[in-house]
Amino acid sequence: MTRVTLRSLIGKQKDAAPVVAALLDALVLPIGIEDADGRLLAGQTVETPEVRLPVTLDGQTLGWVSGPRQAEAVASVLAHLAAKEAEKKTLGNEVLHLYREVNLIYNFSEKLAALLELETVANMTLDQARQMITASDGALTLLDAETGLFETVATFGRGVPCAGGIRWGEGIVGEIAARGSAEIVNDVRADPRCEGERARMSSLICAPLKVGERVTGAIALASTAMVNYTAGDLKLLSTLALQTATAIENARLYERTVQAAKDREQLLALHKELEVASSIQKSILPRDFQPFPDRRDFEIRAEMTPATEVGGDFFDFFLIDADRLGFVIGDVSGKGVPAALFMAVSRTLLKATALRGLPPEQCLEQVNRVLASESVSSMFVTAFYGILDTRTGEVTYCCAGHNLPYLMRSDGHVEAVERSGGTALGVFKKAVFGARRVVLGEGDGLFLYTDGITEAMDAQRNEFTAGRLETSLQKYHDLELEAIIHGVVGDVKTFANGAPQADDMTMVVLRRLSGATTAA
Repeated sequence: MTRVTLRSLIGKQKDAAPVVAALLDALVLPIGIEDADGRLLAGQTVETPEVRLPVTLDGQTLGWVSGPRQAEAVASVLAHLAAKEAEKKTLGNEVLHLYREVNLIYNFSEKLAALLELETVANMTLDQARQMITASDGALTLLDAETGLFETVATFGRGVPCAGGIRWGEGIVGEIAARGSAEIVNDVRADPRCEGERARMSSLICAPLKVGERVTGAIALASTAMVNYTAGDLKLLSTLALQTATAIENARLYERTVQAAKDREQLLALHKELEVASSIQKSILPRDFQPFPDRRDFEIRAEMTPATEVGGDFFDFFLIDADRLGFVIGDVSGKGVPAALFMAVSRTLLKATALRGLPPEQCLEQVNRVLASESVSSMFVTAFYGILDTRTGEVTYCCAGHNLPYLMRSDGHVEAVERSGGTALGVFKKAVFGARRVVLGEGDGLFLYTDGITEAMDAQRNEFTAGRLETSLQKYHDLELEAIIHGVVGDVKTFANGAPQADDMTMVVLRRLSGATTAA
C-alpha cells in the first residue's frame, strides 16, 4: 500500500497546503488539524472542540480535525486530497514498475540477440523470468517434432516435472502448447491435468514458445507456496516466451549452419581424397589399349566405368614371356576409397606373382594366402586369371569366385567357360584352387566382365542378366573388340533407361588372330 500522511499532504511546499490554508481562513473558526499522534499541523489548538473528526484512507487514520461542526467540511476535503495523493502515488509506482519491466525486457532482448547457443539462451531466459515473476521452480522445454515429446533444456529449483518427457497435448504443459496460448493455474492441486505432481507445486504459470503459428516448446514457472499469478505476470511471461522462441530458432539455425559448413568441409576433403584415389587407380590400370603393336597373333582391349569416382574393379594384361599372355579381371567387395586401396594391393600382388610364370591355380593360391593373412574389415576380391599360349591358342585359367567369362567362337556361338573351382581371394587362407583349359581357334575370343554388367538394373529393379549379355555377344561377336565393348555398354544403358549405375562395369575382350607372333 502506498503510504500517505497528513504532514506529507499539507506540509510546506506541498500542493494541497494553500488549499487547506484558504479553507481555514474562509471559515474564520477555531479549527485544528492534527496528525495521527495528535501533533498540530495547521490551524489552532482547540481546547474544547465541539467535534473531533478522523481523517481516514483505506481504513487507516491519518489524523484529526477538531473544532465546531463546520470542521466536518475540512475533514472531508482532507480525506479527498489524501485519496487523490494515494492514487497519484500508486499510478506513479505502477509506471515506475512498468518502466523497469520494459527496461529489463529491452536489456534481455539485447543479450538474447548476441547468443547463439541454445542451452545458454534457455538458461538466460529462466534467470530473467525468475527475476520478474515469483517462482521456486522453473523449466524450459522444447518439442521434438519427430517424436512429439517435450525435452527439458534448462531448469531452476527442482524443475517442473510435468514440463519435460510428456507428449504433445498431454498434461497441463502439453495441452497449453497444443492450444498455443498461455495459462495460469493458481491451484495446481485441484487441476486433474497435473496428476501425480500436486504434492510438488501449488501454483503454475506457463507460456508456449511460438515462431509464427508454430509451437516449438514452452516455459513453465511454478511455486511450492500458493501464489496468485496475475494477468500481468502472464503477459510478461508471454513476452519473454516470444523473444526466446525467436532466439532459440536463431540458435538452431546457427547450429545447422555451422554443421553444414563442417559437413561441406568434410565433403570437400573427401572429394579431394577421392580425386587423388581415382588418379592413383587410373594410373595403376593399363591405359595403353594397343599395348603390343608388333603382335599379330592376338589382340586385347579393356574398359572400366566406375559407378562412383573410385571403383573396386580392376583388370590387367601382360606378357609373361614371348609366347604367353597373362590376363586378369577382378572385383573387390565394397566401394569407395577402401575398395580402391584393396584393389591396388590385390592387382599389384597378383601381377607380381603371375610374372614369375606360375600356373594360374598356383598364382591365385599364393595371392590368396597373403590377402587372407593381411586382409582387414573382411574385404575380399573375386578374380579370373588366365594364360594364353599364343602358339597353340590354349588358355589355362583359374576362377576365384568370379563371373565366368564367355567363349565367343568365330562362327557366333557363345557359351560360358567351365568352372575351375575356387573361392574369392582373401576369405580362406588354405583355400585350394583348380585349373581348366580351353583352346581358342583363329578368330575365337574370350569376354571377361564384372557383375556390374549382368546386375545392372532398370527403374523397376529388373536385372540385365547373363541371358541378355549372351544375346549382345552373339550380336557383336564379329566386330572389332572396341565395338564389342561399346555395343555391350550401349545395350546395358538402353536397358537401364536412365536408372543410376549401381556398380562398376568392367570388361576385357581377348581374341586370337593367328599363329604369327610378330609383324612381317
